[in-house]
Amino acid sequence: MKARHRLTLLAVPALLALASCDIPTTGVVEAGEPASGITPVTPLYFVHDGTLVAVPRTTAWPGNPGEAVRLLLRGPTPGEAGKRLTTEIRGRPAEPTQAPSAAEPERRTPSPTDPQQQTPTGAPTDLPWQTPTDVPGADVRGDRITLRLPLGTGPLNRAATRQVICTAAGAHRVTAPSAAAVTVEVTDGSGWHADGTDEGCPALPVD
Repeated sequence: MKARHRLTLLAVPALLALASCDIPTTGVVEAGEPASGITPVTPLYFVHDGTLVAVPRTTAWPGNPGEAVRLLLRGPTPGEAGKRLTTEIRGRPAEPTQAPSAAEPERRTPSPTDPQQQTPTGAPTDLPWQTPTDVPGADVRGDRITLRLPLGTGPLNRAATRQVICTAAGAHRVTAPSAAAVTVEVTDGSGWHADGTDEGCPALPVD
């Protein structure tokens, strides 16, 4: 048998093996779109004409419930207040001069190089820092969050409690989307506590 015929016969089984494994014999296999980064925005929940509404807010730690609630405790920005957004969280503690570290190291997301370049319209960053005090912290286990508010934040009324629960759960869903309801247990260290789920929390408006 000539060498050319032997090479042809050897090539046939190899091609059959590739075809049986559904591996293309020609062309390029598309790997899909590259993974994109997390948008540095988290939903905060304020009150508009007695109704709970979601508002986008820029954050260096998207997906961190404690950081999202820290932003919530600062209240609406001047621009948001001009749109009649208010908060039911009264007597809010002042906050530290330096942003807190993430409560869950494995959930921490590196701060974007320039968040302003990725900030969607309507996500404000114009609030000044205030006097140092305690900050919120969160423990996350699956779809359950235990949230510790600064001492003296509670007790909260029902509307304020929903603001906190929806904000913490909304931050959790930024990096851990799930079809299941997110349960949030809230305490401020004084003996007061509340709990609830994010069922019924409004979504961020679509631009």
